[in-house]
Amino acid sequence: MRGRRTAYIAAFASVLIVASFAVLMPFLYDRVRRGAAEEGDASADADVARPLTHDELLGPPLSFETPAFMRIPAIGLDEEVREGSDDEEELYEILALGPIHLPHTGFPGWPGNCVISGHRTTKTKPFNRLDELKVGDAIFIQNPRGIYEYRVYELRFIDPSENVTLQTEDPILTLTTCAPEGQATQRLVVRASLKGYIPVEELEEQGGGERTP
Repeated sequence: MRGRRTAYIAAFASVLIVASFAVLMPFLYDRVRRGAAEEGDASADADVARPLTHDELLGPPLSFETPAFMRIPAIGLDEEVREGSDDEEELYEILALGPIHLPHTGFPGWPGNCVISGHRTTKTKPFNRLDELKVGDAIFIQNPRGIYEYRVYELRFIDPSENVTLQTEDPILTLTTCAPEGQATQRLVVRASLKGYIPVEELEEQGGGERTP
């Protein structure tokens, strides 16, 4: 008799549990669904609230964007960088004004090899102290998109016939000039890797978009 009563109680408890689950299931499902929807709405609101940066709006650059400036604190360099030319005569005329971006090389901050060349002892001689750079020194490039920070990882002298414009998958910066001073028997090459980027929008928030940090 006692065993039968225990069986009845167990059966009744099982029925009660199933019935309770059936009653609560729609409520629990609705709560989970509402929570997921609210979380999705909050995420969407956050995405809408964050303004797109210049890079996100424009996508990859199609040309070397100007005005562009280069600053190397370690050697006191602060120069405007102009776009070069495929015409050799015109290229040297532009080079006489200061550093130039070599056509068909990469762009600041984007994958590829961005090559900038400058005189060492003639004209404005912007790269006169380039040989004083050391591994780890900072190089800043600023253009209408913001400021790109590079760090030097290599400095070497090469034969003038060696191609320094070969493209890379990583965003690197190559600075090149004649060597030794007053001669062109070699070329001095400085390579730097991209370490940071400050969008122009952030610069404006910080106080008017000063040219370099």
